[in-house]
Amino acid sequence: MSALPRQILIEQVLQLWREGQRDTHSIAAELGIDEREVCEIIEQSEGRRP
Repeated sequence: MSALPRQILIEQVLQLWREGQRDTHSIAAELGIDEREVCEIIEQSEGRRP
């Protein structure tokens, strides 16, 4: 995956998460990715992981 689609995916995850109406499972289902990846994106954005 190139950097641009990855960045778009990250932005989509964070936008859905910040709206506060969604859990990680529903975000993963909507975007067609693994829930673990959703969690990693959120944790990295919050500075909890390198």
